[in-house]
Amino acid sequence: MVSLLHDPALMLLTSLIVVVGAIVWLRVGAFFALIMGALTVSFWSALATGGTLDPGNTVTTVCQALGTTAGNIGLLIVFGTTIGKCMADNGSADRVVLACRRFFGEKRIPAALAGGAFILSIPVFYDATFYLLLPLAKSVYRSVRKNYILYLLSVGLAATISHTAIPPTPGPIAVAETLGVPLSTALGIGLAVGVCLFPFALFLAWLLNKRLPNPKIDQSVLSDMGMSEQSEVAIKNDASSLSLPPLWLALAPIVLPVIFIASASIVKTFDQQAEGVTTVISGWRQVLYFVGDANVALGIAAILACLTTLFSRARPATRSVLEQKLNAAISSAGTIILITAAGGAYGATLRASGIGERIQELFASTGGLSGATALTLAFVSTALLKSAQGSSTTAMITSASILAATNLTGETLGFNLGYLGAAIGVGSSVASWMNDSGFCVFSKSSGVAEIDCLKVWTVGTGALGCCGFLVVLILSHLFPLV
Repeated sequence: MVSLLHDPALMLLTSLIVVVGAIVWLRVGAFFALIMGALTVSFWSALATGGTLDPGNTVTTVCQALGTTAGNIGLLIVFGTTIGKCMADNGSADRVVLACRRFFGEKRIPAALAGGAFILSIPVFYDATFYLLLPLAKSVYRSVRKNYILYLLSVGLAATISHTAIPPTPGPIAVAETLGVPLSTALGIGLAVGVCLFPFALFLAWLLNKRLPNPKIDQSVLSDMGMSEQSEVAIKNDASSLSLPPLWLALAPIVLPVIFIASASIVKTFDQQAEGVTTVISGWRQVLYFVGDANVALGIAAILACLTTLFSRARPATRSVLEQKLNAAISSAGTIILITAAGGAYGATLRASGIGERIQELFASTGGLSGATALTLAFVSTALLKSAQGSSTTAMITSASILAATNLTGETLGFNLGYLGAAIGVGSSVASWMNDSGFCVFSKSSGVAEIDCLKVWTVGTGALGCCGFLVVLILSHLFPLV
């Protein structure tokens, strides 16, 4: 038994206190907090080995781990951010919302709002999705003068599902990379969990609307949301839809990467079971392998989104304007990449500290870290981190780094590691309150008082996360994929 000061579990606990404390009390941001946590573990591990402490080498090790993670996920995040920015600006987002409204019908506006939010939040960040759909929710509310919470939650909860569970959102991408899960597998499991959760999100929206049928709304906030009336009319008026991109083109940046990645994954699976493939078929498969690579697939989608923006009938952009939009997308992606890379460095130092073996030792009395126990640990740790510091992405990265250090495999768990990533994802939606930017967006942009948001939004995201955990447990048992 290791001494107390050399115990990796104590290193982990101390580093978590450093990370959460730096974010909550020092207000230094997630990037610096994760770097501080990585350095804490790295220096502590060096002292615990009894060797000569080399600060320069210790810092270099952290920097190398940071660079490795940034290299692995950097392009994915840049391309995903670019797709989201272009879809928001070229009318594709409005086209998707209009299609959902037509599909579900005027009498099922909540389902239409939720469907649009669910689709848009896969490539578009939660904040942008909420701002895009809030004008429609507001216009419906102003026409019927009731069910405002129902419309808001239909958008917010559906967008939360995609934001926390389905790549190419940065959090799920980072979790898949950290756990060593192929992006195609993470995408498939995330979509399965999301589709199962979608009806529950609508039910939650309806139920919580009954709890708060007449919220107090700040009318000045509603009128100053940052969305023009022209945006509302573009969604409401079918005639104006003629200037929007066709639906197939609007959906292409979302659907094409899914098709490419899934097709390549399926062909590779068959190739592993077959031999003697002819040269012609092999050539086509090589092409499919190329476009099915996650970076290439998202890159193609990003190029298509840019071309749609450049030649949009609704909002055509000059090359200089397109350059400004891309620079804004890259700037936003840069922050996310740095935070994700810092999380990767933190995870690398944890793995080097021996925390994986220590966690396995702590669960030795129960026969090891079983599948259900591992899923519970993933969900609870992420939920606690999210509640403490507010950021879903930071909570997901930190929790994934801890679980990756245990060196768990699908064989030992009894199911695919992608389910572990899904448990982390749904855990990051729990307890969204005042320290979460998603809570602030929901409250401030809608004009609903914070006390009312705690009653509906915080409770709603908590219930959504818990239900998501049950869904992951059931799916991992029914479809283990190992």
